[in-house]
Amino acid sequence: MKILSRALFLLFVLAGVLIAVSNTQPVQLALWPLPHIVVLPLYLLVVGLLLTGVLAGLGIGWWAARHHRRRVRETSSQAARLEREVARLRDVAGQQPATTTANVASPGQKAIERQRALVAPDLASPARRGPLS
Repeated sequence: MKILSRALFLLFVLAGVLIAVSNTQPVQLALWPLPHIVVLPLYLLVVGLLLTGVLAGLGIGWWAARHHRRRVRETSSQAARLEREVARLRDVAGQQPATTTANVASPGQKAIERQRALVAPDLASPARRGPLS
């Protein structure tokens, strides 16, 4: 990528030098409401207009990306806040005593209890009689 960008830069510099060498004729530049007339070589006019266009494009691109830059600032500050909270919670969890595994039911046992409650809900609760029975 560096080689490509350098090659393009050299190509533009070469084009600029060719424009400057071949267009040395003086040009009169008059801006309508102003009474002044500026005489300058054609290549300075072309290079000046190109530079003005590049700067205008960079400015418009910078202005258009302001929403993205704001969103990045907000999310980075939120990420830093969440990282601080995670560190605090890890410290709190490290200070609490570890729970014993005897009190905690195994995942298989919990699944069996859930299935029993779904398959036979009538066995878990006392029998109810409906209004017609």
